[in-house]
Amino acid sequence: MARLAAQDHESVTLYTQPGHQPLIELMPSVKWGGDPRKVVSPFDRVLAFDQGSQSLLKSLRLRARHRQLLTRASVYIRWYHRLLFHSCRSENLNDIYVARYYFGMAGGPVSDSFAPPKLCMPPPEWMQPEASSTTAVVINPASGWERKSWTVEGWRTVIRSMLAMGLGPVFVSSGTSDWHLRMGREICEGFPTHQVTNLAGLTTLRGFLSLLSQAAITLTVDGAASHISQALGRPTVVLFGPSKTKMWHHETPQNRAIHASEYSAEALPPTALIPPERVIEDAQKVLCAV
Repeated sequence: MARLAAQDHESVTLYTQPGHQPLIELMPSVKWGGDPRKVVSPFDRVLAFDQGSQSLLKSLRLRARHRQLLTRASVYIRWYHRLLFHSCRSENLNDIYVARYYFGMAGGPVSDSFAPPKLCMPPPEWMQPEASSTTAVVINPASGWERKSWTVEGWRTVIRSMLAMGLGPVFVSSGTSDWHLRMGREICEGFPTHQVTNLAGLTTLRGFLSLLSQAAITLTVDGAASHISQALGRPTVVLFGPSKTKMWHHETPQNRAIHASEYSAEALPPTALIPPERVIEDAQKVLCAV
């Protein structure tokens, strides 16, 4: 989005799931598109970044002089895509960081240099008063894929260490799936509520974005929380198992990834193999890098 906006010298209009609007509002040089069926004026170009039916329908509802499909692999391009778009581009993503991949696919001067995604800080009215401490810790223990999750006892060990280091309060956040909620309860069980708060399934997207922006550090498995925390410039430690670190993580001194493959010969090992001591060690390193 940043590269496209720089090329056109104006904001990019983004159409996606309506529930994502708060996230779009924090993207520099990007504006919320709303309902594509209500757009009258044509665009110079429309880029679809997903070959799925919803993305196709949204892009086809927009009048455009040039319509382009960008995908992560040529296997996703079907014969009908070439009838619906003026051009279809794909390259083998392999182990390229996804944001860097699409940055290159968007085109433009070769001299353009890639920078990892950034988000603006949420406005004051989104802020969470309970997370106002400068030493607050956010733990996001679950993503959409259960095999990515870490162990309850591992998170409890890390929480005890964070509290012993003088950090806190600790906020445990997650989605609303039954196993997300169960994990949140089990992680927080027995800790004083003024030290550890269970927010699993209780935050809106605005509240979640604000919570991450206020954290002294975010500890999470591979998922949305890791990308948002990094884009907000917060120290982050991400736990990986059956997904590729190179595709989904941009390493910096303030943002570290731990992959379960360091502790297993399996091709796609479970995240649970990562020892708590390693998570604590990397948390100390990213905090020192601030």
